[in-house]
Amino acid sequence: MSNFLPQAGGVGRPSVILGVTNPFFAKTLQHWPHIIRIGDMKQAGEMAKQMKVKKLKNLKTLDSKPGECFTDLTLASRLGVYTAYKPYLNKDEDIVKQLQKGVQQKRPSAAQNAILRRYFLELTQSFMIPLERYVASLMPLQKSISPWKSPPQLRPFLQQDFMRTLEKAGPQLTSRLKGDWLGLYRHFLKSSNFDGWFRNRRREMTQKLEALHLEALCEEDLQQRVQQHSEVETVDLVLKLKDKLTQAEREQLPVRPGTVAKLRAHIEAVILALPEDLQGILHKPSSP
Repeated sequence: MSNFLPQAGGVGRPSVILGVTNPFFAKTLQHWPHIIRIGDMKQAGEMAKQMKVKKLKNLKTLDSKPGECFTDLTLASRLGVYTAYKPYLNKDEDIVKQLQKGVQQKRPSAAQNAILRRYFLELTQSFMIPLERYVASLMPLQKSISPWKSPPQLRPFLQQDFMRTLEKAGPQLTSRLKGDWLGLYRHFLKSSNFDGWFRNRRREMTQKLEALHLEALCEEDLQQRVQQHSEVETVDLVLKLKDKLTQAEREQLPVRPGTVAKLRAHIEAVILALPEDLQGILHKPSSP
């Protein structure tokens, strides 16, 4: 239990969800940033009478008014979600009214859930579209891809450049919700969620560049190319092309249908144009 109490030196607590029924913990763990209080109202009221009153300045309910704080008595007797988190966006009164109307009309829970899921999906899309648009701009132009050079690198993600794009192409284009969108983006860009998302997007875009490079190679006349080079250079080219094929198959690069087979045929044609001794070296043994 000592792991869940305040730590010396500002050491953070582990990322856990702890469910308790003993009223002792309502007071002992009141320093936690998020508390969900559920249960029977009558039992909560009886328990509240036994607890010492103390102001909880950092905890507020999701619908609390500015400056409102709660005591142990309130926390013990009032059900709800208490959090020290400061929201960046304003509360959307429209979705609240829509859900409340559904409760009054006894709308099925499945329908209520569908409304809420769609709302958060659209809100998430409004948040992510500017990020997706900016990340897409980091991709080099296809015309800059040369079959005889290494694929170009993605441009780096620069936070200040991204933030500048939000003035004209931010979430306000698709969401009516007001608030500190810039603060929310700054918070997100520092999080592990962004790091994981961007790593995945960067991997996808790098694979796309590799695929475009492979397709560019397939469009070249390799036999004419090797006629202008020595046998040593031709062997080196074949080995590099084989590495590209292995990479394409291993990473399942998003190439057009037939690209891998076409490049394999090009490689075979180049090998057959070499002396027999080199052909024997470059050809893999046939499978039994």
